[in-house]
Amino acid sequence: MKVYIGRYPNNPTKERTVRVRIDPWDTWSMDQTLVPIILPMLKQLRESKHGSPSSMPAFAYDSNRTQLSFDFYPEDDNLVWDTGHAQWDAVMDKMIWSFEQLGTDWEDQFHSGEHDFLWEPVPGTELTEMKRGPNDTHKFDAEGYQAHLERIREGLRLFGEHYMDLWD
Repeated sequence: MKVYIGRYPNNPTKERTVRVRIDPWDTWSMDQTLVPIILPMLKQLRESKHGSPSSMPAFAYDSNRTQLSFDFYPEDDNLVWDTGHAQWDAVMDKMIWSFEQLGTDWEDQFHSGEHDFLWEPVPGTELTEMKRGPNDTHKFDAEGYQAHLERIREGLRLFGEHYMDLWD
């Protein structure tokens, strides 16, 4: 893959230069190809953002909404805005954590011990069957794996849900 995305031009009548070449191996594990692009962008946005999307639940209660019948809205606006920005930070942190995990061999932490396999012939066929050997100590923490995977999926779900909110 080779990507060049130029700066936004000063002249609004000109288009931004974008050149993208995708090689066949880039889509073999497209999820792994995109992680080193998405993760640093999310981290930079988290550090440099100047706002938060209006979709954060707290922002439904500020005085910029059409409901202005309560006197307490204006004095509580700072709390509402702080809460909304904190909610967006939490969403971004979950997305970043998920992409950080996907950039590692996170599954390895749920395996322990050593594999020892034996290949035994299946009677009456030319096939063999894999069985655990006498020195096999391998264990897999399926519950821990599933909980970790669900947390990754939550961050990915939030990434999809807030994809159009990824602006600065």
